Formats: sequence, structure tokens, C-alpha cells
Amino acid sequence: MRNNDVQKIVLSALFIALVTVFTYIGVPWPLATGGYMHLGTLVSLIIAIKFGKEYGAISGGIGMAIFDIFSPYAAWAPGTLIVRLLVGFIVGKIAFDSKTNTQGTNFWWNLLAIIVGAVTMIAGYYIYESIFLIGFAAALGSIYGNMVQFTIGLFALIIVPILIRVEKEVFPEKNDK
Repeated sequence: MRNNDVQKIVLSALFIALVTVFTYIGVPWPLATGGYMHLGTLVSLIIAIKFGKEYGAISGGIGMAIFDIFSPYAAWAPGTLIVRLLVGFIVGKIAFDSKTNTQGTNFWWNLLAIIVGAVTMIAGYYIYESIFLIGFAAALGSIYGNMVQFTIGLFALIIVPILIRVEKEVFPEKNDK
């Protein structure tokens, strides 16, 4: 096994663990109906924007599905796995700036990625809940909660540039390439 493969496995496991742990950190939100407010979405968006579509998909999908399995939300685990895999992939794909060949450096691409990710998550959970859990009318009640969940994720727009600046200061040799 090459060092690059080992690095990918280790980073994937680390990111999955981070998303799982941060999903356990609930965020109180007034008038939140439907959905569980947590910091896992924020962390998964940061990972997708900064590290790309593969890490975003794997960490968001598997990390939050693990949380669901070990929580009262186990019925949501299959939907979470699929929806969050899609969200992480889409956000990471859009946040890639092909002009500069960089990941997460363009504010507007990052914002667009989060907006498209939010629409994907809201639609995905609505479809999953409607078909497999609570029915079409009742699933409408969780749309607001899912919108709020992604509002928390907007903080990624502040955190990612900070991570990029820190990376440039700590690892200046990466910038020479």
C-alpha cells in the first residue's frame, strides 16, 4: 500500500469521526420544528469545501449515518447516508475553482456550493421522509428545520478562508508548488 493510499484512508477516518462527534453537539434554535440542529453539517461542509468532493461525501454520509444509527434517529440512517453523500459530493464539486485549480478558495463558488447543497439536502430528506417515514404532508414540517440546519452551515464561509490562511502559514512549502 502506498503512502498516498494510507493518507487517504487516515484522512477519511478522521473526517468521518469529526463529523460524527460534531453531530452529537446539538444547537438550540428557537422555533425549530422537524430535524435535529447540530454542528455536524458545518463540519461536513468545511471538509467538502476545503478538501473536495470525495472527502465531503464520505465524511458527511458515513459520519452522520453513524450518528443516526446510535441515536433515536436510527430510522433516518439510510436516508442520511444517501442524502449526505450527495450533499458532500455536490458541495465539494462546486467549491472547486477550475480556473485556479484550487479547492475552496473562491467565496462565490463556496456560497453557491452551500446553496445547492442546502437544496439537495432539503429535497433529499423530504423525499426520504415522505416515502419511507411520515408521508408527504407531514414531511413538509421538517423543511424549516433543514433550512435552519444549513443556516448553521453558512459559518463555513468564514472558517474555510481561515483554514486556508493557517495552512499557508504553517506549510509554506505547499504554496511553492
